[in-house]
Amino acid sequence: MENIKNNRPLLISGALVIFALLISLSFFISAYNFSKQGSYVEVKGLSEKIVKADTAIWSMSFDIKSNNVDSLYSDIETNIATIKSFLVGKGFDASEINVAPVNIYQDTYKDAAFRYNSTNQVSVYTKKVDLAKSTSNETLLLVKKGVVLSQNNISFEFSDLNGIKPEMLAEAIKNAEDTANNFAQNANSTVGSVTRGNQGVFEIEEKDPGSPEYKKIRLVSTLRFLLK
Repeated sequence: MENIKNNRPLLISGALVIFALLISLSFFISAYNFSKQGSYVEVKGLSEKIVKADTAIWSMSFDIKSNNVDSLYSDIETNIATIKSFLVGKGFDASEINVAPVNIYQDTYKDAAFRYNSTNQVSVYTKKVDLAKSTSNETLLLVKKGVVLSQNNISFEFSDLNGIKPEMLAEAIKNAEDTANNFAQNANSTVGSVTRGNQGVFEIEEKDPGSPEYKKIRLVSTLRFLLK
Protein backbone atom coordinates (compact mmCIF):
# COMPACT_ATOMS: atom_id res chain seq x y z
CA MET A 1 0.00 0.00 0.00
CA GLU A 2 2.82 2.33 0.89
CA ASN A 3 4.55 1.61 -2.49
CA ILE A 4 1.38 2.55 -4.37
CA LYS A 5 1.16 5.82 -2.45
CA ASN A 6 4.81 6.54 -3.17
CA ASN A 7 4.35 5.79 -6.91
CA ARG A 8 1.12 7.81 -7.28
CA PRO A 9 2.93 11.01 -8.41
CA LEU A 10 4.80 8.99 -11.01
CA LEU A 11 1.53 7.43 -12.26
CA ILE A 12 -0.13 10.85 -12.50
CA SER A 13 2.87 12.31 -14.30
CA GLY A 14 2.90 9.40 -16.75
CA ALA A 15 -0.82 9.79 -17.40
CA LEU A 16 -0.36 13.49 -18.05
CA VAL A 17 2.48 12.78 -20.47
CA ILE A 18 0.39 10.21 -22.35
CA PHE A 19 -2.56 12.61 -22.44
CA ALA A 20 -0.36 15.36 -23.77
CA LEU A 21 1.01 13.04 -26.44
CA LEU A 22 -2.49 12.03 -27.47
CA ILE A 23 -3.55 15.69 -27.71
CA SER A 24 -0.45 16.51 -29.77
CA LEU A 25 -1.05 13.55 -32.08
CA SER A 26 -4.68 14.53 -32.52
CA PHE A 27 -3.70 18.11 -33.31
CA PHE A 28 -1.06 16.92 -35.79
CA ILE A 29 -3.54 14.67 -37.59
CA SER A 30 -6.13 17.45 -37.72
CA ALA A 31 -3.58 19.95 -38.97
CA TYR A 32 -2.39 17.49 -41.60
CA ASN A 33 -5.92 16.86 -42.82
CA PHE A 34 -6.62 20.61 -42.87
CA SER A 35 -3.45 21.18 -44.86
CA LYS A 36 -4.45 18.54 -47.38
CA GLN A 37 -7.91 20.06 -47.68
CA GLY A 38 -6.40 23.51 -48.09
CA SER A 39 -4.06 22.58 -50.97
CA TYR A 40 -5.14 24.63 -53.94
CA VAL A 41 -3.99 26.44 -57.03
CA GLU A 42 -5.30 29.86 -58.07
CA VAL A 43 -5.16 30.58 -61.78
CA LYS A 44 -6.46 33.13 -64.28
CA GLY A 45 -8.47 32.31 -67.38
CA LEU A 46 -8.51 34.57 -70.43
CA SER A 47 -11.15 35.10 -73.09
CA GLU A 48 -10.86 37.62 -75.95
CA LYS A 49 -13.32 38.32 -78.73
CA ILE A 50 -13.42 40.76 -81.66
CA VAL A 51 -16.88 42.16 -82.38
CA LYS A 52 -18.27 44.84 -84.65
CA ALA A 53 -19.96 47.85 -83.08
CA ASP A 54 -23.70 48.07 -83.58
CA THR A 55 -24.14 51.79 -82.86
CA ALA A 56 -22.44 54.94 -84.14
CA ILE A 57 -22.60 58.31 -82.39
CA TRP A 58 -21.41 61.12 -84.62
CA SER A 59 -21.13 64.70 -83.41
CA MET A 60 -20.44 67.81 -85.53
CA SER A 61 -19.99 71.34 -84.25
CA PHE A 62 -19.74 74.71 -85.97
CA ASP A 63 -19.32 78.29 -84.77
CA ILE A 64 -21.18 81.34 -85.99
CA LYS A 65 -20.11 84.88 -85.12
CA SER A 66 -21.98 88.09 -85.88
CA ASN A 67 -22.71 91.60 -84.70
CA ASN A 68 -26.35 91.27 -85.64
CA VAL A 69 -28.82 88.92 -83.95
CA ASP A 70 -30.93 88.41 -87.07
CA SER A 71 -27.88 87.59 -89.16
CA LEU A 72 -26.64 85.21 -86.47
CA TYR A 73 -29.98 83.40 -86.39
CA SER A 74 -30.13 83.16 -90.19
CA ASP A 75 -26.62 81.74 -90.52
CA ILE A 76 -27.27 79.14 -87.81
CA GLU A 77 -30.49 78.00 -89.48
CA THR A 78 -28.78 77.82 -92.88
CA ASN A 79 -25.90 75.71 -91.57
CA ILE A 80 -28.19 73.31 -89.72
CA ALA A 81 -30.37 72.87 -92.81
CA THR A 82 -27.26 72.27 -94.96
CA ILE A 83 -25.92 69.60 -92.59
CA LYS A 84 -29.31 67.86 -92.36
CA SER A 85 -29.65 67.84 -96.16
CA PHE A 86 -26.14 66.42 -96.49
CA LEU A 87 -26.86 63.61 -94.03
CA VAL A 88 -30.25 62.69 -95.48
CA GLY A 89 -28.72 62.69 -98.95
CA LYS A 90 -26.14 60.17 -97.74
CA GLY A 91 -28.83 57.80 -96.48
CA PHE A 92 -29.55 58.73 -92.85
CA ASP A 93 -33.11 59.05 -91.61
CA ALA A 94 -34.27 62.42 -90.32
CA SER A 95 -35.15 60.72 -87.01
CA GLU A 96 -31.48 59.81 -86.54
CA ILE A 97 -30.38 63.47 -86.69
CA ASN A 98 -30.49 65.62 -83.57
CA VAL A 99 -29.81 69.31 -83.05
CA ALA A 100 -28.58 70.46 -79.63
CA PRO A 101 -29.73 73.75 -78.08
CA VAL A 102 -27.74 76.71 -79.40
CA ASN A 103 -25.10 78.09 -77.04
CA ILE A 104 -24.66 81.86 -77.54
CA TYR A 105 -22.08 84.04 -75.85
CA GLN A 106 -22.39 87.83 -75.92
CA ASP A 107 -19.05 89.63 -75.87
CA THR A 108 -19.42 93.09 -74.32
CA TYR A 109 -15.75 94.02 -74.64
CA LYS A 110 -15.62 97.31 -76.56
CA ASP A 111 -12.92 96.14 -78.98
CA ALA A 112 -14.48 92.73 -79.59
CA ALA A 113 -14.61 91.77 -83.26
CA PHE A 114 -18.02 90.14 -82.86
CA ARG A 115 -20.66 90.83 -80.28
CA TYR A 116 -22.45 87.50 -80.65
CA ASN A 117 -20.66 84.15 -80.71
CA SER A 118 -22.51 80.87 -80.99
CA THR A 119 -21.52 77.22 -80.77
CA ASN A 120 -23.86 74.77 -82.45
CA GLN A 121 -23.97 70.99 -82.53
CA VAL A 122 -25.64 68.45 -84.77
CA SER A 123 -25.38 64.76 -83.95
CA VAL A 124 -26.31 61.44 -85.49
CA TYR A 125 -27.28 58.39 -83.44
CA THR A 126 -27.58 55.43 -85.77
CA LYS A 127 -27.25 51.70 -86.22
CA LYS A 128 -25.83 52.28 -89.72
CA VAL A 129 -22.27 51.86 -88.58
CA ASP A 130 -20.59 51.51 -91.98
CA LEU A 131 -22.50 54.46 -93.41
CA ALA A 132 -21.57 56.65 -90.45
CA LYS A 133 -17.88 55.80 -90.80
CA SER A 134 -17.72 56.44 -94.53
CA THR A 135 -19.79 59.65 -94.40
CA SER A 136 -17.76 61.08 -91.53
CA ASN A 137 -14.77 61.06 -93.89
CA GLU A 138 -16.65 63.08 -96.51
CA THR A 139 -17.45 66.20 -94.49
CA LEU A 140 -15.10 68.23 -96.68
CA LEU A 141 -18.12 68.44 -98.99
CA LEU A 142 -19.79 70.62 -96.36
CA VAL A 143 -17.05 73.23 -96.76
CA LYS A 144 -18.11 73.66 -100.40
CA LYS A 145 -21.60 74.38 -99.10
CA GLY A 146 -20.36 77.03 -96.68
CA VAL A 147 -20.26 74.98 -93.47
CA VAL A 148 -16.95 74.84 -91.61
CA LEU A 149 -16.93 72.32 -88.79
CA SER A 150 -15.02 73.16 -85.63
CA GLN A 151 -15.36 69.60 -84.37
CA ASN A 152 -16.09 66.33 -86.12
CA ASN A 153 -16.07 63.34 -83.76
CA ILE A 154 -17.46 59.85 -84.17
CA SER A 155 -17.53 56.98 -81.69
CA PHE A 156 -18.71 53.41 -82.00
CA GLU A 157 -20.35 51.30 -79.33
CA PHE A 158 -21.18 47.64 -78.89
CA SER A 159 -24.40 47.24 -76.93
CA ASP A 160 -25.03 43.47 -76.97
CA LEU A 161 -22.54 42.53 -74.26
CA ASN A 162 -25.08 40.32 -72.50
CA GLY A 163 -25.38 38.25 -75.67
CA ILE A 164 -21.73 37.17 -75.61
CA LYS A 165 -21.12 37.06 -71.86
CA PRO A 166 -22.00 33.35 -71.36
CA GLU A 167 -19.74 32.22 -74.21
CA MET A 168 -16.80 34.32 -73.04
CA LEU A 169 -17.20 33.31 -69.41
CA ALA A 170 -17.26 29.62 -70.40
CA GLU A 171 -14.10 30.13 -72.45
CA ALA A 172 -12.33 31.90 -69.57
CA ILE A 173 -13.26 29.09 -67.16
CA LYS A 174 -12.08 26.45 -69.63
CA ASN A 175 -8.81 28.32 -70.04
CA ALA A 176 -8.38 28.47 -66.26
CA GLU A 177 -9.11 24.73 -65.93
CA ASP A 178 -6.49 23.91 -68.55
CA THR A 179 -3.92 26.01 -66.71
CA ALA A 180 -4.81 24.36 -63.39
CA ASN A 181 -4.51 20.87 -64.93
CA ASN A 182 -1.07 21.69 -66.34
CA PHE A 183 0.03 22.89 -62.94
CA ALA A 184 -1.38 19.81 -61.20
CA GLN A 185 0.41 17.43 -63.58
CA ASN A 186 3.73 19.08 -62.81
CA ALA A 187 2.95 18.88 -59.08
CA ASN A 188 1.84 15.19 -59.22
CA SER A 189 -1.68 16.19 -58.18
CA THR A 190 -5.15 16.22 -59.68
CA VAL A 191 -7.56 19.12 -59.91
CA GLY A 192 -10.65 19.05 -57.73
CA SER A 193 -13.62 21.37 -57.47
CA VAL A 194 -13.65 25.17 -57.60
CA THR A 195 -13.60 26.72 -54.13
CA ARG A 196 -13.54 30.37 -55.12
CA GLY A 197 -14.12 32.31 -58.29
CA ASN A 198 -14.02 35.88 -59.52
CA GLN A 199 -15.70 36.47 -62.88
CA GLY A 200 -13.64 39.57 -63.60
CA VAL A 201 -14.55 42.69 -65.57
CA PHE A 202 -15.38 42.83 -69.27
CA GLU A 203 -13.04 45.36 -70.87
CA ILE A 204 -13.95 46.91 -74.23
CA GLU A 205 -11.42 48.79 -76.34
CA GLU A 206 -10.80 49.59 -79.99
CA LYS A 207 -9.30 46.77 -82.02
CA ASP A 208 -6.94 49.27 -83.66
CA PRO A 209 -6.96 53.01 -84.54
CA GLY A 210 -7.69 52.31 -88.21
CA SER A 211 -10.93 50.39 -87.57
CA PRO A 212 -12.60 51.90 -84.48
CA GLU A 213 -15.89 50.21 -85.38
CA TYR A 214 -14.35 46.89 -84.34
CA LYS A 215 -13.99 46.30 -80.62
CA LYS A 216 -11.80 43.90 -78.67
CA ILE A 217 -13.57 42.55 -75.62
CA ARG A 218 -11.38 41.00 -72.95
CA LEU A 219 -12.28 39.02 -69.83
CA VAL A 220 -9.88 37.70 -67.19
CA SER A 221 -11.47 35.42 -64.59
CA THR A 222 -9.72 34.17 -61.45
CA LEU A 223 -10.53 30.70 -60.08
CA ARG A 224 -9.22 28.64 -57.18
CA PHE A 225 -9.16 24.85 -57.58
CA LEU A 226 -8.58 22.26 -54.88
CA LEU A 227 -5.66 19.92 -55.46
CA LYS A 228 -5.96 16.24 -54.57
